Order: sequence, then structure tokens, then C-alpha cells
Amino acid sequence: MKNILLPTDFSKNSKNAIEYAMKFFENEECHFYILNIQKSSEYITADLVAGSQSDSVYDSISKNNKALIHNLVKALSKKTKSQAYTFHELFDYDDFVSAIKQAVELNAIDLIIMGNNGASDASEVIFGSNTLQVIRYVDCPTLTVPEHYSYSSIKEVLFSMQDEEKLTFKGIDIFKDILTMHKCQLNVLQLDDTSQTEASEKEDNQSIQKLFQDYPYTYFHLNTIPGLIVLNTTTQLLKIDLHAVSIEKETFLKRLFFGSDTSQLAYGTLIPLLFLHKDN
Repeated sequence: MKNILLPTDFSKNSKNAIEYAMKFFENEECHFYILNIQKSSEYITADLVAGSQSDSVYDSISKNNKALIHNLVKALSKKTKSQAYTFHELFDYDDFVSAIKQAVELNAIDLIIMGNNGASDASEVIFGSNTLQVIRYVDCPTLTVPEHYSYSSIKEVLFSMQDEEKLTFKGIDIFKDILTMHKCQLNVLQLDDTSQTEASEKEDNQSIQKLFQDYPYTYFHLNTIPGLIVLNTTTQLLKIDLHAVSIEKETFLKRLFFGSDTSQLAYGTLIPLLFLHKDN
């Protein structure tokens, strides 16, 4: 049984990620935790006027959002009544990352699924600011779903990693469960963090072989981290349906998804991305 956290602000983007999750886990027994987070800086006068005189500011806001969560869960339950899904309604009045961390700890969350979209800040154009903050600071596997991306069967999966990195991940079990669940083909892409540009015929090492000993895979190796463009090209050529990456250092994350050339930002991520955190 999986415990899945689905943060939502009731936008089309977040609802699309929830719809993706419903199809992603079809025929699996899951607990879905639908979480809405409110913070005081988002309050507007209309919200405060809507409450009765006896209501606190918190009650005025939370009452409306809890009703929205309840209606969303009711609709999801009806739509997925043939599935072994259990839904839980969560509301928090807190900083976004702090609320996510608390939900993960209290509910033994195995995986977070969130939508991503363009942000006004160019440095975060690939992910919405909240999604990026979760990836950076919440120690839980996080699956990001591009805005407007529609679910398709998971047939080909790409796992990208740095050269010579320690192959221990806190989220590797959920990733292996995904491979088993969807009976998909695994492709491993090893990125060598050097200044070389020529292709390499380097073979996968024993660490990779041990990590995926129960999962047949095809191995690829590149001698640089050329940025998001080459990864999108790889995912298109291999017809990848899900891309898993390991993250440890902020510099690696920036090179992998932002790069030094701002033109790369326009490409965005084309498919769902699963972020796995390295063990300390």
C-alpha cells in the first residue's frame, strides 16, 4: 500500500497532476492525501468579509478551502470508485515547505506528486516556485507533472545519474516499485561531469549492475552535462514516458535543468520527472 501526497491549490495545473496520479496508480491499493496550504500573505479582503463576526481569520479561510478539498475528494472518489483508493483531506495554515514536511512525516508519505509550470522568475521557469522548493528542501521522492501533460502508459523509463556518484537513494524503493508496477523498460543514462565533449564507450560499473540487478536495462553514457536540451532530445529519441533523476548538489541541479544558456529554459521539461534524494 502506497501513501501518496497530492498538494493542490485547486488550479488546473494541480488538478492535472492529481488526474495523472489517479491513472498512474490504477489497480494499486493507495492512500491519497489531498493537501491544501494557506498562508496569511494570500488573504484578500473578500476572504475576510465572507466569514461571520464570530469567525477568526483562520476559520474564515479554512472553512472555504476545506469545503473545496471535500468537494474535490468527493469527485475523485466517484470517478475512481472501481479502484482501491482511500482519500484523506488535509488542510494546513503554514509556510508551504514546512507544511509539506509535516504532512510527509505524519502520514509516512512514500511519494509526492505535484504539477509544474512556468514561473515569472526566469531562474525558476521550469518549475513553479513551490514545486522547486519542495524538490530542494523536502527529503521525499517527488514526481513532477508538466502543465497540460496527459497520462500515457509507462513503457520506457529513463534513470539519469552522475558519474562516480554513490548509488544509494532514499527513494529507490518507490522507483523500483514503479518499474515493477508498470512492467516497463529501464534505460540508465550516466552523465560524466567533465569538460570533455567526445562520446565515451565506458561501460556501466558494478554499482549500477547491483542497484538494478533485478531489472533488465539499457545503458548509455555521456561525457558532459550539456543541459536540458540534450536530455529532452534523449527522452524523445527513446520515447521515454518517465524520467527519474538523483539530486545531491544544488550545482548539479542547476546545470542539469537550467544550464548556462538561458535559451535552454524555453524548452522546459517535456515529461514527468521523478526526483530521488541521495542518502547523506
